Amino acid sequence: MNASTALSDEQASQVAEAIGQAEARTSAEIVCAVATESGRYDRSEVLCGVVLAAISLVVAHTFRFFNQLEQGSFEEVPALGPAWQVGILVGGVVIGTVLASYWHGLRQVLVGSGIQREEVDRAATYVFATSGMTATRQGTGVLIYVSLFERRVVVLADHAALAVLGESGLETLRDTAVSHLKRGAMVDTFVETINQAADSLSEKLPADPGQNPDELANQVLRFHPRP
Repeated sequence: MNASTALSDEQASQVAEAIGQAEARTSAEIVCAVATESGRYDRSEVLCGVVLAAISLVVAHTFRFFNQLEQGSFEEVPALGPAWQVGILVGGVVIGTVLASYWHGLRQVLVGSGIQREEVDRAATYVFATSGMTATRQGTGVLIYVSLFERRVVVLADHAALAVLGESGLETLRDTAVSHLKRGAMVDTFVETINQAADSLSEKLPADPGQNPDELANQVLRFHPRP
């Protein structure tokens, strides 16, 4: 699953509708975003290639050793020459790197949770800064950012919304989103978090029909492969 296919057009419309309904109750400007991944993780892909190369070389030498035992002589089976060994290592690195780039489960094993958290936080901050969240008139922007590969959620808020929610409120919204993301309910990941955010913001940041323009488009921003 990637950001392009995580939500169908109908599901994206449901999220957009939920944003509109929430913004009818609060002056907050809510933006939802989903990314296939938040970091490149090139090192983990190369590391996977190195591991596969080492395993391939060990297997090649092991195969030769057992052939020698079957022949009954260590002289009848020629040793692996330098060219063969280099070829096995290079092939292993290339194949392993390619596999890790397409098979995310393999790459995820080699990426530490700390690195993933840093990359998701960095990407969410970038989206927040570049999607107009800091340009609302009253500083009421709220971003719900979902990164699929890392299965992490970040909720960020501009100064006025943050003053109401507080860091604990952002964490509560994040936990709500994560609980739905873990069971694969992408629509609920956004909709339930949007509704909960509106509930928390509507009292101190109520919608004013005369002074509450829709400053940011009600849509799901999609980033494939990454912001």
